Amino acid sequence: MSSYEAIGRVILIFLSFAFIHSLCVTSFIKSLVQRFFGETFVRVFYRFIYTCFSVITLLIAIYFINRIPDVYWFRGPAWFRWAMYAIQIAGLIFGILSFKIITSHEFVGITQVWRYITKKEMKGDAEGITQTRLVKTGVYGFVRHPLYLAGIIIFTFEPDITRNWLTVSILADTYFIFGAFMEEKRLITTFGDEYIEYMKQVPRFLPKIL
Repeated sequence: MSSYEAIGRVILIFLSFAFIHSLCVTSFIKSLVQRFFGETFVRVFYRFIYTCFSVITLLIAIYFINRIPDVYWFRGPAWFRWAMYAIQIAGLIFGILSFKIITSHEFVGITQVWRYITKKEMKGDAEGITQTRLVKTGVYGFVRHPLYLAGIIIFTFEPDITRNWLTVSILADTYFIFGAFMEEKRLITTFGDEYIEYMKQVPRFLPKIL
């Protein structure tokens, strides 16, 4: 298999995953599901099903990408690899810290399902999210998109560069940046001037030094 063919296959698999993943968060799909299954189903189960579906499709994408022949383009010395791993770990920790501010179980939909099963209770917005205020504290006081930044750091600072990994890394970083812009449009619609002011005070990805 030539390099062009291998890269093309990686791009096709990644874009297929990204398209499906992005499609499921659109208002059109949510409205379609609500029309067929009802408002209660969407509020209680949509977020959880979406999370499970995302994990499954991600694993499928990883499986097929791993089946594509790969070659190393760069392997740094031990000190370089450890330095890159340290940066990746720092990025992972930074991403995890965002869940100290937002409710992680509600973010993935577990809380909504558990709340409904145990108490027959429904709360929150169309997806059962009860957190209605704009989060501006913790890591969200440094950057507007800590989870996306964590993903960019983890993908970008991989020390052992292969052809397929570099392709995935470029695509993933682009997808994270695109996702940040789309999320900001949604948050402006939700919070209006409050979020616009927040955008002026807190950078998108690069924390202010001073």
